[in-house]
Amino acid sequence: MSAPSHRISRIEAGEIRARLPQNIKRVPVFAPALCRVRLGVKRIWLGEREMSAGPERLVLLPAGIEADIANLPGPDGYLADIVSLPPGLLNDFRLRHGPLLLQQRPGFELCPRLEPRVESAWNALLDSLRANDPPEMSAHHACGVLLALALAGQIEPLLRPAAGGITERVRHLLLLDPAASWSVDMAARRLNQGASTLRRHLAEEGSSFRGILESLRMGLALQQVQNGERAIADIAVSSGYASASRFSARFRQRYGLTPSELRRTL
Repeated sequence: MSAPSHRISRIEAGEIRARLPQNIKRVPVFAPALCRVRLGVKRIWLGEREMSAGPERLVLLPAGIEADIANLPGPDGYLADIVSLPPGLLNDFRLRHGPLLLQQRPGFELCPRLEPRVESAWNALLDSLRANDPPEMSAHHACGVLLALALAGQIEPLLRPAAGGITERVRHLLLLDPAASWSVDMAARRLNQGASTLRRHLAEEGSSFRGILESLRMGLALQQVQNGERAIADIAVSSGYASASRFSARFRQRYGLTPSELRRTL
């Protein structure tokens, strides 16, 4: 498995591997995701909160957060499985199991201890995804993981909706085809708005079209660099940069290291 591409309409699985420590700043989470570290330790900084997870924990990554992450290898390296979930699946789960969700533990624990029932459901989901089962079967197993988390009182952070408003609508639109030659006029037409109206509404939410597009493309670029399969120059072009050097400088400004430096940790 490779890094997930975060298509928001289906469940996707991937692996994150490292031989050397990875310290990456401002990692965006586009779709709700679950992560299980098999080797090594993952550390997460969300604002002033610091969390840590090894094989005995499951990491819950709500959509819309941006966190600093360190992937720290053990003697045999670092290896983690990650599964991205479509928001629609979580919305259906909320509607189906509303009374159960009222019983969740208070707080915002992103790295709960992996209870036996949750671990069993997680393994079944990974087996289904690795076997390329029909999407309906994988969705059934994903709901099994969510139900096990809910019964353990651990699911509340994952079900928190991302910030709404026009910013989220634009982000979802761009996720349909991140590499397209997007412009604010094109996005406005797709959202049945005028370009000036769209700019004004984004500004009211403290964002901008260019900022959303760059954040999205850089987030996907991070996944491709970690995947290790595409040349960095090709990733730069698909991220909207004609110059690999400019892409590298922007990547370092955002994540704290260059694409080549990150590749050397794999």
